Amino acid sequence: MGARWSSTTKRVVIALFALAALYIVYRAGDIVRPFVWAGVLAYVLLPVVALLERRLSLPRTAAAAVVFLGLLAVIIGGGRILVPLAIDQVRELQRTLPTLVANAQNTLAETADQVGLEDLDALMANGFAGIGDLTQMVARGAVPFIVGLGHFLLELLVFLIATFFLLRDAPRLFQWFRRILPASQRNELIPLFAQVNTLLGRYVRGQMFLIGVMSTVTFVGLSILQVPFALLLALMTGVLEVIPIVGPITAGAIACLVALGHPAPWGLSQIWYVAVVAAMYTVLRHSEDYFVIPLVIGRIVRLHPAVVIFSLLTGGTLYGLLGVLIAVPVAATLRLVLIYVGAKLRDEDPFPQLEQELEVPHPAPPAAAARALGRRAQS
Repeated sequence: MGARWSSTTKRVVIALFALAALYIVYRAGDIVRPFVWAGVLAYVLLPVVALLERRLSLPRTAAAAVVFLGLLAVIIGGGRILVPLAIDQVRELQRTLPTLVANAQNTLAETADQVGLEDLDALMANGFAGIGDLTQMVARGAVPFIVGLGHFLLELLVFLIATFFLLRDAPRLFQWFRRILPASQRNELIPLFAQVNTLLGRYVRGQMFLIGVMSTVTFVGLSILQVPFALLLALMTGVLEVIPIVGPITAGAIACLVALGHPAPWGLSQIWYVAVVAAMYTVLRHSEDYFVIPLVIGRIVRLHPAVVIFSLLTGGTLYGLLGVLIAVPVAATLRLVLIYVGAKLRDEDPFPQLEQELEVPHPAPPAAAARALGRRAQS
């Protein structure tokens, strides 16, 4: 047997491997992206696999295969229904975008003249010039609906394969991770990971419910108001809900711009029509803030708005849309880790404070917490 490594050597090796892993993730964003998506989806579906194992006594591989085939059925079935509708609306938007922009510009110009803001005409001309350039690009097909189809299909294949293997092998991955932890630190780190698991589980489930609710309600509202491209706008609104602060405002602004360029129904003036659409988004936003989010998500992340914005900008800069989507839960996880580290530096027990942050019962003993996290991995 060779010479044992000292504690310092072990720490240096672990730090070097961690830095190398972070560098690879940073440099290989396109390669990592489908695996991250697969991890998020597998995390959501793990409880379903566990349920099939318990209730139907299925082997792990069979349970994972059933869930995976169900996922494929949902993707294919939903694609056959939603994709043609979305493509039709994108094509219609491509055809009518120049008219929508021209109508919106004329409406704003008339309103500016009525209220005596003549200087606004020049400002709008400059502002709509860029939109006009984009309109011409769309009309020429320079911005196609599907860019890089081959690359997309390859990422989709990697995503599906990775999802299946994560569903099947989650218990093995957990046991492997548990074994590589230093024995002296397991009773501390396993409960910490259990706390992070609780936070992420609540956040993911809450956000999925929120996306579904807001997409459905927005589609119904826009359809009643006869706003064109209601399906696209509703799907966009639901997806943008995962981006705090900025997302809902952006979705409402885009819907108002579309309404501004569309003939108003029921004899309303164009400005009143836009005001009604804006009012609908405002009501939905306040209903979400005061009822849906407190009941479904609660105060899960407890992050200051400035921290949220910084996280979103950082995530978007590093990994685009994926970075934006995972920025807030990653920041919330780092917050729990910092609470843990701070308590250890003060020679305090960190778990009472962590449990208080998550608003769950008194922390379980380390062994119980380890069993709970193990059950989650098996799910």
